[in-house]
Amino acid sequence: MNLFDFFNFFSHAHNKRRQTDAALCTRIAENGADKVLSSEEENPSVHKTYVNFPTSRKSALDVPLYAISSGRSMVEMLGVLAIIGVLSVGAISGYSKAMLKYKLNKQTEQLTYLLNGSWQILNRGEFRIEDANHNTIVLTNILNKLDLIPKEMTIDDKGYLYDPFNNKVLIAWEGDSSGGFFKISIDINDAESCQNIWNFSKELHNILWQTHYYTTDDADSGSFFSRTYGDAYCSSEKPCLKDLNVAQIHNFCENCLKGNSCTIRVLWK
Repeated sequence: MNLFDFFNFFSHAHNKRRQTDAALCTRIAENGADKVLSSEEENPSVHKTYVNFPTSRKSALDVPLYAISSGRSMVEMLGVLAIIGVLSVGAISGYSKAMLKYKLNKQTEQLTYLLNGSWQILNRGEFRIEDANHNTIVLTNILNKLDLIPKEMTIDDKGYLYDPFNNKVLIAWEGDSSGGFFKISIDINDAESCQNIWNFSKELHNILWQTHYYTTDDADSGSFFSRTYGDAYCSSEKPCLKDLNVAQIHNFCENCLKGNSCTIRVLWK
């Protein structure tokens, strides 16, 4: 039944009941009734309506109680449906906001877990750079072997992890025999997780080297944008992570997401 048929059904039922009520009132008026009382018979589902007439005559009309009850009007029914609709929309909206907050908190927790894990594998001597050439070592397998990957994160066969927003995450070490740095690269799909990662970097301003973003075209040219540095590396020429404001983070994410892809890199030494 569609919405139009639904309204027609209730409108027809309401009109039929009004016609029944009008007919009953006419019968009572014709008999000179001045008062209406009701009582139950032995069967509780059937009611008898007694009509008190002047002393000269008295009779009873056997009619169901619903025939003279006012019931609910169509307007009242629509009002109830409207209230239910408003409450449903509010509940869905509240659930969506709660789920978003949960995902953002979980994303921050996972990135922190990976960052702490990188220090552990470094202190344990789990990897070394043997030659002087530029190298990138994916750390996923090492972290997985030491049980240093969050349980909620899935891993594909190329060593990529996936966060609560289904963003592709890669943790690696990049450098050569003279030194290098750790990096977490996150391929961003939405503004919320993008802003959350910048806020995560801002909170860790005292231990990070820098955070920046690039797009697919930028990666080919080696260009990185919005380089923002930790406390030990920032200066008057190099913006500090701790000084980032909401407007700057919003602009970073807006510009990054304009391209075909958006990747944020969080670096530390």
